[in-house]
Amino acid sequence: MDAGERGGHLSGSDQAHAGQYAGGGKKGVTTYHPGMRLSRFWVLAEDEFGAAYAHSLAGSTHMAPLGGRTAQEALDAGVPPREVWIALCDAMDVPENRRHGLDKPPRA
Repeated sequence: MDAGERGGHLSGSDQAHAGQYAGGGKKGVTTYHPGMRLSRFWVLAEDEFGAAYAHSLAGSTHMAPLGGRTAQEALDAGVPPREVWIALCDAMDVPENRRHGLDKPPRA
């Protein structure tokens, strides 16, 4: 579900980064690769590392695959979130079986 399907509203971390969306968050128009949305990056990071630590890591861990940038700098520069997520997982030795997120029960 994207911002257009939610009535045009951005939620969570998408809201904080709305300026990075081409067209102001309009449906189907982002500066990122469609393989992973920015909001999914943050859900995965927060699930894996905890909310506070995920944002701390994203702002302080410099990674060679991202040109020496932090995850936040790379996202701000328009690097696809999937690429940033993979680099962060590699840097933090996240096992392959945890890189796809937690198994959560479906919403009722």
